[in-house]
Amino acid sequence: MDVQLVELMREVEETSQQRGGVPRLEREAGQFLNLLAKVARATSLLEVGTRDGYATLWLADAAAATDGRVITVERDVWQLANAKKLFDRSPHVDRIQIVQGAPEEVLPVLAGPFDFVLLDAEPEEALHYFHILAEKIAGGALICCEKAISKAGILTPYLTYVHERAGLNSMLAPIGEGIEITYKMP
Repeated sequence: MDVQLVELMREVEETSQQRGGVPRLEREAGQFLNLLAKVARATSLLEVGTRDGYATLWLADAAAATDGRVITVERDVWQLANAKKLFDRSPHVDRIQIVQGAPEEVLPVLAGPFDFVLLDAEPEEALHYFHILAEKIAGGALICCEKAISKAGILTPYLTYVHERAGLNSMLAPIGEGIEITYKMP
């Protein structure tokens, strides 16, 4: 991983700790998503829910390894403005495309196919976002849903769907707040 990126991530982590919290995504979860995207050789990555941009940095690093790009979608203008400042300092800024807007409005117009998707927005909308993206997710893609343990109750419709739907293989990785990893069969 690029030294400049490592320093930038540490800065985000330290700033977050000073404010009494942790980044929206734990370091271990970020490392895991980065590794998954690299192993999958993902080149067209989509993140739904930019928030502070920390997870986006992990995905952009993976995209750099595969000569890919990340599209990140966020409805909150303030969070997106702060994330953009962070991205501008990243060595992978050219791999990140920012899309501002409500996911339910933006996702239908995005051009796919996507071979790696991170659902990290409103957990109660995860299944809805999945349905919007279903035809844009490539066969062989990975779909990762954050907070699958900490928000399991809210995510029950999504989790039930990905476990029971033909053509999908899904499992829970107990890393961070839990990551549900779903493989869409070709």
